Amino acid sequence: MTAPHPRTTPLTLLVALAGFFLLADGAQAQAQQRRLVLDIELQRQGPVQAGADRGEQKLSQRWQLSALLQSDGTPIPYNPLDPDDHRRQLQAAQSAQRMASAAPVVPMPDVAAMQAQAQALMARCGQDRECLMREASALTAATMPASAQGRLQAYGNAAAACERQPAGKARTACQAEARRQAGGGVDAPEDSGPATPYLLFTGVMSCGLQLTAKLDDRVQGRFNDVQGVVSYTETSQGQETRRDDLPCPTLQAVLDTRNGRLWTALGTVPQDVQGVRTREETNRRPQRHEGRLGLRWLEAQAWLQQRLVQLTSEGQDQARLPAGAGQAEIKLKWSFRPA
Repeated sequence: MTAPHPRTTPLTLLVALAGFFLLADGAQAQAQQRRLVLDIELQRQGPVQAGADRGEQKLSQRWQLSALLQSDGTPIPYNPLDPDDHRRQLQAAQSAQRMASAAPVVPMPDVAAMQAQAQALMARCGQDRECLMREASALTAATMPASAQGRLQAYGNAAAACERQPAGKARTACQAEARRQAGGGVDAPEDSGPATPYLLFTGVMSCGLQLTAKLDDRVQGRFNDVQGVVSYTETSQGQETRRDDLPCPTLQAVLDTRNGRLWTALGTVPQDVQGVRTREETNRRPQRHEGRLGLRWLEAQAWLQQRLVQLTSEGQDQARLPAGAGQAEIKLKWSFRPA
């Protein structure tokens, strides 16, 4: 089933048209580069179980990441890394549809003709925002029923006059009053910020991704065998720093320009280390494996996942979590500063 389209109001058409005129403002957006730095450390002491193995673990591991991320500087109205954003966007759309339901249905204009007229308008006004708003209202009103033309033109004139106000709260308040007078409804609270508050950052192709990892994992335990209870000691150790730009394009971060909150997604960045795993069992030949050893955050995994989407430009945090009869302590430091 096709979802119904919300009704189009003169005001929404004007806003859309004015956005087309003011694309030049978006072209002035400057690309931004920031360096994402993460430092995660886990200390754990507690029981572990793997199949028939049961033992006591003493784990110390640290993982550090440094990479350059870039945004084109253009704000966007949605946050692809926030699972709650879809719900908020849906609620906003439903609210806008309810507000529009009381307005008369207006036939859709000839978009191609309006674009041609818009180009002529831009040639007349150039970068004069006051002229753009005034002329946009007149152009859009020409496509409206006579009953709506006067109100729309009045809004355009009022919005154009607002451009003479100093940029900031005075201009914002003037524009909000112009919309209210035109029947556009009440603005959201001032502290809700702009309608397009997010900046999306992604890893550039050569983001200088540097990974440092250190692992020291020791387990002493036992398991039941046909010959009885067998004791074992297993150790995993490794330490390295390496660069690998291959996962760069999968790195993402979203910055909320209203409050500085940061969401991060690490994509396919590996969390492992080159090392050696050894295992010694009573009265048996020792086993040795050399290769890549994965880091595991165990009880701290959920805390870490939640924290990586609730960061700021710089900070640190830690948590102590139960690990069976033992305890796991995780520490996180981060920064997201201009490069």
